[in-house]
Amino acid sequence: MKARLILSFALLLICTGAGMAQAQTPDGETPAEETVCDNETGAAFGLCNAYCEAMDCESDDPQASDTACSRVQEKFTQITGRDLPCEVPLLTCPCAEVEGNFANVLAGNLSVDSCSRSIGTSEGIFLSTIRSPLPIVFSGSEPDQGSTCGTVGAGLGTPLPISAEQDQECRQLLEQYVTSHGLTCTP
Repeated sequence: MKARLILSFALLLICTGAGMAQAQTPDGETPAEETVCDNETGAAFGLCNAYCEAMDCESDDPQASDTACSRVQEKFTQITGRDLPCEVPLLTCPCAEVEGNFANVLAGNLSVDSCSRSIGTSEGIFLSTIRSPLPIVFSGSEPDQGSTCGTVGAGLGTPLPISAEQDQECRQLLEQYVTSHGLTCTP
């Protein structure tokens, strides 16, 4: 009951003054334009959207009380077992920090010709680059094996094991690349 009440409150904030699509939030983006919560589903998406996008709890000028922000944050952590994506420090994607194809794609130094959200049993974001041999820059997870990021292709090294939070950050960076370059990821 308490969970429904918190979720209802968060959704009420989204639908009323704190979440009006016409209003600009302190971070300059309306909730409809932000993507930090796109990898969340169900109640986790609603709570993330309320905390990170409508109430801007992580900003210097939040649009809700400390109590409201903290309750939504606690409920999200209770449901998912992790921090809200907007609270995860920037550049937690280790593959973006290591020199190589992953960083080169993000920097715009290596062109991409396609994007896929799955390869075999792996789910994530997989970008095929225009280069020989054809490397695939990715961040994803394999059932029972956890998350990895890196580059796949002949002689390109071993994927780097990462946490679920780092995988989310890496996917978000790749998603931003895809969006900014007009690509569409196939399912």
